[in-house]
Amino acid sequence: MKIQFTELGYQKEAIESIVQVFEGQEIRQSNFTITDNDRQGKLLSEYGIGNRLTVSLEKVLKNVQQIQVANGAPLSDQLSLPYPQFNIDMETGTGKTFVYLKSIIELNRRYGFSKFVIVVPSVAIREGVMKTYEMTKDIFRPLIHDKSYRVFQYDSSKLNEVKQFAQSDGIEVMIMNIQAFNSKVEGRKGAKNIIYRDDIEEMQGIRPMDLVAQTNPLVIIDEPQSVDNTKNAQEALQELNPLAAFRFSATHKNKSYPLLYRLGPVEAYEQEL
Repeated sequence: MKIQFTELGYQKEAIESIVQVFEGQEIRQSNFTITDNDRQGKLLSEYGIGNRLTVSLEKVLKNVQQIQVANGAPLSDQLSLPYPQFNIDMETGTGKTFVYLKSIIELNRRYGFSKFVIVVPSVAIREGVMKTYEMTKDIFRPLIHDKSYRVFQYDSSKLNEVKQFAQSDGIEVMIMNIQAFNSKVEGRKGAKNIIYRDDIEEMQGIRPMDLVAQTNPLVIIDEPQSVDNTKNAQEALQELNPLAAFRFSATHKNKSYPLLYRLGPVEAYEQEL
């Protein structure tokens, strides 16, 4: 038995609001390599593939303002620093995981973005994202044609998957618990996360985080009120070197970021959701 998905109108609106942020972007990826001049040394002399933003931040802001006008959201006069972050307000049970997984496919299809990191606050939510991926991957398959499409959970004991994330030319989506990379410095309260270590034999002196950061990923933050609610967590997210971040929640605590789309309890009730 397979569950059948019907993409609902409000989900299409949310996806389109996210994708339109980069209107004007050229389809382009960037190649990178860690050279002899970097302290980590060479990465097997092989190139990795990352996202590259070709549209200006001024254009991104104009796009955001147009989206906000269309959706009746408060108008923003600036983007966040050091990287743009956007709020998407979706009531619990309305399919936000489906929305951001479909948004990933559309961002690749329209602009060529291929590296994505989904940050979650708990194992339960991480498992839920993987379950939704398994249920939807065949639905998305016709949209990506012959491209590879991989969603995987970061595991510090399987760092070859991080290498594949960096080097693959397909759609790569890594799901990470914030706890896996919010401890950069070794101290009395715990050891430094493996992702920041440069003494792992299979990585040949390269910090796994450096590989992720070089890809300039688009970051999805699921339940940000539980993900980046500490200074360490906020700094850890910056270590990912995001191209931009999209924050999905029904209960945003930090409302300073531009709001792209809102489906709150009133809207959900009016649509009989």
